[in-house]
Amino acid sequence: MNANGNSSKFSGIVRVSLLLTAALGGAALVGTASAQSPKTTFTVVRSDQWGAQNLNPFSPGSQHLLPTNSAIYETLFFVNSLNGKVVPVLGTKYAWSKDSKTLTVTTRSGVKWTDGQAFNASDAAFTFNYLKQYPALDTSGLWKSGLTSVTAPNPTTLVFSFSAPNTPVFQYISNTPIVPQHLWKDVKDPATFTNPKPVATGPFIFDSSSQQAIRVLKNPNYWMKGQPYVDAVVWVSTSSNDAALLKLLSGDVDYGYVGISDPKGYAAKGPNNTYWWPTNNINFLYFNTVKAPFNDPAFRRAVAQAINTKDVALKAYAGAVPAASPSSIFPTQQADWLPASAKASLPTFDPAAADAALTAAGYKKNAQGVRLGKDGSPLPTYKILVGAGWTDFITMAQVVGDNLKKVGINTSIDQQAWGSYSGGLQTGSYDMGISWGWGNGSSPYYTFNAAFSPDFSAPVGKTAPSNLSRYTNPAITSALKAFSNTSDAAIQKKAMSTIITTVLKDMPWVPLTDRTQFALFNTSRFTGFPSAANPYNDASPDDTSGARLMYLNVKPK
Repeated sequence: MNANGNSSKFSGIVRVSLLLTAALGGAALVGTASAQSPKTTFTVVRSDQWGAQNLNPFSPGSQHLLPTNSAIYETLFFVNSLNGKVVPVLGTKYAWSKDSKTLTVTTRSGVKWTDGQAFNASDAAFTFNYLKQYPALDTSGLWKSGLTSVTAPNPTTLVFSFSAPNTPVFQYISNTPIVPQHLWKDVKDPATFTNPKPVATGPFIFDSSSQQAIRVLKNPNYWMKGQPYVDAVVWVSTSSNDAALLKLLSGDVDYGYVGISDPKGYAAKGPNNTYWWPTNNINFLYFNTVKAPFNDPAFRRAVAQAINTKDVALKAYAGAVPAASPSSIFPTQQADWLPASAKASLPTFDPAAADAALTAAGYKKNAQGVRLGKDGSPLPTYKILVGAGWTDFITMAQVVGDNLKKVGINTSIDQQAWGSYSGGLQTGSYDMGISWGWGNGSSPYYTFNAAFSPDFSAPVGKTAPSNLSRYTNPAITSALKAFSNTSDAAIQKKAMSTIITTVLKDMPWVPLTDRTQFALFNTSRFTGFPSAANPYNDASPDDTSGARLMYLNVKPK
């Protein structure tokens, strides 16, 4: 067994070395390898290509290279979206003032930039003020959140001041990449700056890139002693999910964020094949609540009761993803945020009850079994909007349509390309539509705020940023404000209880299925992957700040 294991490990290293030689190009690789030859390389596969060399951490995610914000630059904290746990990074602790208008962060001592200069709180203050100076970089809207100033009164203290309480903004502050003041103060056009020689505090240093592979090398002076455990991380590109899957199955690569249709089938193909797909969002059936009969809560509640969400999930994801909780709360957040009173009122699939409820609400059926409107006219065939070719959403719409037909409501599937799909949802030109939560985070606040805040709605014909159902309720609006005005968990839980029970009563959407991450692993060469038993991150995609924790924790066998 040991001899086979060692042979396998050695073979894996040889395979990666050959892969790198071919992918990175001889000249670039030889020059670097002579300076630092990695003995252990953790390899990530991508099912698509990346763009030109850009290591600007403020560039949108699709524009900078994959290691930029996952391996090179660091943030103040990592907030786990599954359970809300806050992991210190360049910040070591934080505290809100009693009125929740001041956030004080203690920054880490003993950290150096990769050019040898010392990091301190002034670099962090500079970073946030830099976003104010160049609003195009402020993609999280920090300076539109009530933030009025960021200062560093001493080398280890960072102070954020707000004009009004807004504690949920902590998640966005935490996830902002921190850059060195001594270099970025001279960058005159940061929106177009490609940052070819990044200086950062992260566990890895950029080495080389081509269209086939990217490599970063271990930072020998990293502030976390003894970590990372690997000498290098390499990303390799493929042309499809199937091609990426083959590399995982063969053991040529160790990890991929790949949305395949059957992760259980992948895991069944070998003892080293594992996956972890935790839920961090939900797929919903949205109602256009400004359009009859979807403007009637009684109609919406009955429709929700007529839909078998377990069957929706089973047919859309072959049993790999469960039905969503009717509460709209992720499984990992239910213990903290789902009140017992709401658990007792969660709707269940009951087509007979749904049929009776529709009739009682004034929607009778004619002799042919077709549901009628309150004026006695047959209801029209309602469209269910989905993305063109999105097989999971198409399957969901088929199941929903079959379920609704049994209570006399006819539907058709409306497949649209991305622009028409998102535009239809945002401008309110749809009947029903299937989409994910357009906001999610470390508590249910982010889901409900994005979905039901008046701030994110708009009149029909105008673009609503994320309130796709155009549903608002004064009780929810007030509860969202109460939540954001405090860091007191008891007050926040009371506000969340109001939101959940109000949404369940008015049912502006139907939670259909969980929406998961897509982490696939081949564990033949490394240990320390994140899992349900050890959720040190949230199965974050390979190019995000959460992935940094995986690159720090994976260890050669």
